[in-house]
Amino acid sequence: MADGPNIQTALTPDQIIDIIIRRRWIVLIPLCISLSAGIYLAFTLPRTYKASTSILVHAQTVPGSYVKSIVSSGINNRISTISQQVMSRSNLEKIIDQFALFEDEKSAGMYLEDKVAVMRKRINVKLTRARNGTDAFSISYKGKDPAKVMKITNTLSSYFMDENLKLREAQAVGTSEFLDAELEKTRKRLVEREKKLSEYRAKFLGGLPDELESNLRTLDRLQQQLSDKQATLRDAKNAVNALNAQIFQLKEMAQRGGEGQPVSLDSMDDGFEGTENEVELKQAKKMLEALLLRYTSQHPDVKKLQATIEKLQVKVDEEASVFEEARTSEPGKKTKTPVLKKSRTLQQLEMQVDLIKTEINSLNADIKANRESTAIYQKRVEDTPKREQDLLSLKRDYGNIKDVFNSLLDRKLEAELAVNMEKKQKGEQFRILDHARVPQKPISPDIKKLIIFSLAAGMGVAGGIIFLLEIFNASSIRWDEDIETKLGLPILASIPPLKKAGDGLKKKIEMVLFLATASYVAGVLCLFVVINQKGIGRVVNFIKLHLT
Repeated sequence: MADGPNIQTALTPDQIIDIIIRRRWIVLIPLCISLSAGIYLAFTLPRTYKASTSILVHAQTVPGSYVKSIVSSGINNRISTISQQVMSRSNLEKIIDQFALFEDEKSAGMYLEDKVAVMRKRINVKLTRARNGTDAFSISYKGKDPAKVMKITNTLSSYFMDENLKLREAQAVGTSEFLDAELEKTRKRLVEREKKLSEYRAKFLGGLPDELESNLRTLDRLQQQLSDKQATLRDAKNAVNALNAQIFQLKEMAQRGGEGQPVSLDSMDDGFEGTENEVELKQAKKMLEALLLRYTSQHPDVKKLQATIEKLQVKVDEEASVFEEARTSEPGKKTKTPVLKKSRTLQQLEMQVDLIKTEINSLNADIKANRESTAIYQKRVEDTPKREQDLLSLKRDYGNIKDVFNSLLDRKLEAELAVNMEKKQKGEQFRILDHARVPQKPISPDIKKLIIFSLAAGMGVAGGIIFLLEIFNASSIRWDEDIETKLGLPILASIPPLKKAGDGLKKKIEMVLFLATASYVAGVLCLFVVINQKGIGRVVNFIKLHLT
């Protein structure tokens, strides 16, 4: 015989079945209790229902090639933003008041902040994929009243759609207003640059790069005029010198002939011979020849002198006719030779000198003005590279600002189209694929988990009890093999158990009880399956209907 309990570590399937049959009540009773507790919890635990709705993110109806959307935020960010707005305290308080939530006795003492927190935990927003592969998301809400759960879920979905429209319109309007402000700033900068460019052009008018060719031609013309005037000035000075020499010669001849006496022109070498008008006519013709060397026939002095010559020619012709009549009327009478008084001749010469000096003064003034103009145009030509560099800088700044302005103007027009598109709800929208319906099956308690937990609890308790009993009763001999292993004795014969009076009745009662208990366990399991398939609500209503 062994000294202590010898635990058999390996059991055969026959031995396991034998233990289960022998300990059948230990298996059935815990299992019956756990299943009963499970079915009781299934009917008594508060039921929580969940309703959900699917919303499709529908692309804008207007093609993007015609009107570009200016709402650049992704669907994830936008849904996150809208979720924060929808689940804000103010919105949730409205929903709580609208549907009279948390009005039961258990929630009577809750603070409003706690109600809002619980409400926020019951709402779930999840981004999914729609059936056609486009973006979509679902909104779900959990609660105890199925009808309210459905209504609250639909209300939340309507909030999401409204907030999406408001958010998109607000973004579009905000972008348009921002572009308006930037466009106005750029317009002011553009006007300032235009003003600076205009002021620069006005300040340096005549010296701008595009006027270089004109300035060079004008400079060449001024230099040519200066050369011509200088040559004319030299000729005028020479004429003055020649006239002064004649005046000096006349004065000497007058002194030799006696002061105030007529001087015969035959003895003079300057060729002044004839009457006084003839002399003046000759002098005027010489002056005309001198003027024609410097001016054209259209010059005012030339025209004036030509008129004087015509008048003198008329007088000379009249005198010639008078002399001719006198000679024919008194034949043989000797005619005096005309004489020229010194004062008259000097006066004519001095007039010519004064006229030429006036012309010299005019030439000097013209030369001075010409030199000043030449210096001005020379300075303009020399400053042209600097003006060109300044204009390039101003034009570059003006061009850059103008490009920015045109770009902002194009974007502003696009933004206005996008704003109109959003206001007319032609942009990206949320459309409900599946509206929330009244849930039939509660999500809590979870019948599947409750079945598994009840079975696991019953079987675990039964197994634990059987295990302990078998350990503490290890010295007992249950099988034939134990005699040989534990006692070390061979088996000679096997005697069946002896029957006692009343054993048959006892077995029948035990069998009935066992069948009843097993039927109860099977019935509870079937009830669990029905509840899982049909829902606790339908089962309760069915039971109430048939019991009443």
